Amino acid sequence: MSERISPRFSPGGGGIPDQSKPSVVPPQSLFRTLGAMTLIVLGSSCSSAGSQFGSGGSSAPGIGTGGGSTSTGGTVGPGSGGLVGSGSGGNTVVIGSGGAEGPGSGGNTGTPGTGGGAPATGGMVGGGTGGANGGRIGSTGGTVGPASGGRVGSGGAPMGGATGMGGGAQPACKPTPPNTTCHEFFANDNARNQITYVNEFDPSKNWTKAVGDTGANSPRTIEIVDNPMAKTGKAILVSLEKGFGEFDVTDGTSLVKVSNKSSISGACRLPDGTTALGNDNTILIVNSTGTEIRRFAIPVGDNLRAINRNPVTGHYWFSKTQIVYEVTDTGAVVWMADMGAGTKGYAVWWRDAGGAYATTGDPSTVVELGADKSIISTVGGKTMPKLASIGLDFFSGFVRLQNGNYVVANWLGHLSAPAASTPHIVEFAPDSTPVWRWGNQTLARQITNVFIVQ
Repeated sequence: MSERISPRFSPGGGGIPDQSKPSVVPPQSLFRTLGAMTLIVLGSSCSSAGSQFGSGGSSAPGIGTGGGSTSTGGTVGPGSGGLVGSGSGGNTVVIGSGGAEGPGSGGNTGTPGTGGGAPATGGMVGGGTGGANGGRIGSTGGTVGPASGGRVGSGGAPMGGATGMGGGAQPACKPTPPNTTCHEFFANDNARNQITYVNEFDPSKNWTKAVGDTGANSPRTIEIVDNPMAKTGKAILVSLEKGFGEFDVTDGTSLVKVSNKSSISGACRLPDGTTALGNDNTILIVNSTGTEIRRFAIPVGDNLRAINRNPVTGHYWFSKTQIVYEVTDTGAVVWMADMGAGTKGYAVWWRDAGGAYATTGDPSTVVELGADKSIISTVGGKTMPKLASIGLDFFSGFVRLQNGNYVVANWLGHLSAPAASTPHIVEFAPDSTPVWRWGNQTLARQITNVFIVQ
């Protein structure tokens, strides 16, 4: 899968998933089995009532990523379909439309289903090119789309589609009252220079690991990539001040470290295994050891905080203070828009209908920009009366869930001593109602980005 963390779905389908279009498979709703973990890139939130993610169980319908169009859930045990065949890509991808559903072999363990008829024709989410190995987890090529963007299956070396899930409902959410939302996620802390893994379903699994680099850029962006050295074949890729690092998703073990650059503020894994690094007014393409392969200039301006790449077009999205950009892989500007005075953009994700979603920094909002560059909607805002008591500070990285909610990193770098209840991460409904918060000043200090697992 490729990012991660990359939300880019619009009400019409796009970078950020949208439940109003159930025939569109958002990158964040695609299942990936990572050993004991199941990555649902930008999946919908989970409550103590049971499965909300379609992983089986009688309480919720399963999302069939394999042979049939969709599975119907069923009782605990059977998977929702077989392996997805090599896809043909596409801008918005329907759930595999070819073949009949095959019986799953997973049961409660969540093992991929073994059934399935003819290969699905939908392709991988985000327009992947398929590949020879048809849906085997742990294959090479591509990267797992971060919760923030979901560039799932962006092609590359043999990749294939995702697998159908086995049965078994989600565990109850332990630390929160019944019928409340809880999440499992990775978060970047650029004050303590660490990655934090939080599992609200089973807090005993939480861990925190230092990234081995210092400065405000360590770490910033985050996505999941293939790495054969990882216990499950998957690693967390984060950008660092001096390059990038890869860490095992299961326990944070450091696997790869590139530290021969400077002022890096974003990293994207490319289909050929190289990595794009954002560096002020330049994007560098480097190999696994950090050797530069090529570079290209991007528009001059201050405050490059993250870069994200659309695997369908190969274009990069980012902001420079209040201006949002889409550029080609040679740096030519394709689209740009102004978020308005007083904004300081951080993460940008694209809409299939044209335009983008972006955080604004100090105003603590997420804006949706149309193809005509107008602001279609605004979520959050520290001046909004119903949000005044929450403690919003500065919005940085974010993702948009399948149900249209936004999960946003509330960076607390402007607060010298935040209260224990001041949230690092907030989930908002489209009407700006806060539906979930996470604020733990012991585990974190300044969360600058988030990757939602479930």
